[in-house]
Amino acid sequence: MGEPLMDNFLDRAEACWEKALLRVSAGDLHSTSGCREWSNEQLINHLVGGGLRYAKLLAQCPPAEVEATRGRNHLGADRLQSFWTHEREFRRIAGECDLDADVSHRIGPMSGHQLVRMRILELALHAADLSVGTGGEWPIDDELAEFIDTRLRGLIVKLGSSGGYAPPRSRELGSHAERVLAISGR
Repeated sequence: MGEPLMDNFLDRAEACWEKALLRVSAGDLHSTSGCREWSNEQLINHLVGGGLRYAKLLAQCPPAEVEATRGRNHLGADRLQSFWTHEREFRRIAGECDLDADVSHRIGPMSGHQLVRMRILELALHAADLSVGTGGEWPIDDELAEFIDTRLRGLIVKLGSSGGYAPPRSRELGSHAERVLAISGR
């Protein structure tokens, strides 16, 4: 992608998601996730489909084509394989496209760089939501939590103001991970 720092933190966010996903049993799929309006299965489908949508956005597909992917089943027979199929395509396109170019995201135009940052947030925060839904610990590593807390905090606030996150909870003390959960309304 040309930005080693972003590649590193995208790798870490993908690993965080993968750890949370690997803990999901068949019995967990219909339980409520940390995103109360979604079951764990719906959350997983949203995140997996997000890889497809982000790849389409970076490839400059028309907004109607991107939006048409919502509500579809993206899981297939193997949830992990489905995740990596779309994620690898997203990474491939991110490595080939001009990340300075704007994409037509549904919340408004943004650069490809911003979209990569949003993917990092989506992977890490939905891993927290999935962990709530399975009763596990959030498998975020300290460096990723610090990066999100110190470098992506403003993006979380901006996305929250557009309805992307619940209102922040007031908790400025604690670990980086605790502060990330609080600012994102978790």
